[in-house]
Amino acid sequence: MKKNLFVALFLLVIVSLIETGCNQCTSGGKADADSTSVASEESLPELKGDAKINQAARFYAGISKDGIKMSESDSKSWDQYNDNLKQLLAKTDVITRGLDSIARTDFSDFRDKVDYVFYPFSGADFIYPTLIYPDADTYLLCGLEKTGTPISGDVKTNYAHYEAYRNALRTFLNLGFFITKDMKEDLHNEELDGVCPVISMLMAIRGYEIISIKNVKLNEAGDFEETPSTSDAIEFKFFKSGSRHEQTLYYLSGDVQNWAFSANWKAYLDKTLPKHTVGTYLKAASFLLPEVRFSTMRDYILDNSFSVIQDDTGVPYRMLKDKFDVTLYGKYAYPGAVFGPNSRQPDLDEEYKTNAATIHPLPFVLGYKTSRNLMCARRKAG
Repeated sequence: MKKNLFVALFLLVIVSLIETGCNQCTSGGKADADSTSVASEESLPELKGDAKINQAARFYAGISKDGIKMSESDSKSWDQYNDNLKQLLAKTDVITRGLDSIARTDFSDFRDKVDYVFYPFSGADFIYPTLIYPDADTYLLCGLEKTGTPISGDVKTNYAHYEAYRNALRTFLNLGFFITKDMKEDLHNEELDGVCPVISMLMAIRGYEIISIKNVKLNEAGDFEETPSTSDAIEFKFFKSGSRHEQTLYYLSGDVQNWAFSANWKAYLDKTLPKHTVGTYLKAASFLLPEVRFSTMRDYILDNSFSVIQDDTGVPYRMLKDKFDVTLYGKYAYPGAVFGPNSRQPDLDEEYKTNAATIHPLPFVLGYKTSRNLMCARRKAG
């Protein structure tokens, strides 16, 4: 009898331990995740922007001239510059508000999972990738435009300098994208020498604080390292005002055609993209990715993206739908002949026509005037 009682008690203890372990497995992980989620930002150290850099960024963004010494004439010129910028920003606000609304509702199932944003053919566009994926840790922008000199506390207070900044943003704020041909002139003159100053002022416009701006370069191992002079890459450390989430933006300058694709770039992408949940963004990409000469860049996007947000100028629909579930917005129309035959997508045209009832509205133009469409591609399970 005693033996049977001992066995029963022993089995009861074992069962109790098993149940405790199972509860820890099923609820402990979530508890840990919840506690981490709650404490994540509160437990992070407070971030502090560079006072001089941010003063200059806000000055060029037309936000504030406080603390800037200037003549009465230059001050009046800045006031006029400020008014002109506000008028331009009012035009792009229609697009950004509309896209922000779509991103918050329709992209909520995946946007918070993205920790790395990949934006080829971006130019100096800081606004749209951070609007769609605001909480990513890292943003990689790339284009043909030079990096330029990091802004410092020294500001120029003459009208010519204000005008250079306004010209650099004029097309972007009017149309929502940069034109490469215009950028060659707007960012290669006596006043501006690259995208860095423009990205800085867009950060200020979007309510971000800059911690640091560094000239960097990619070494053969595919790692960024600081360099004392301007190179083909630049690094921003920044955060949203009021947040404790430090974020990083890299801008890479160079040609991404297959023959020109830097071995250092490939080394970086090969070792970096597979480690992250990548959200790719493409807009006004000149219909380059359908071409064979851009197949390397196209493959990086298709093979490594968790999600792709783009208009029809990016990866062809026929290639996306094999690996992604694609939701369509707006209307599709064949691009003008100037873009060549590769820009036309009969299968996409057919999809818009035959499944019109499933197409989501897009009440604004995003990208080229003919590209009144948007694709949201989610990686298929498995």
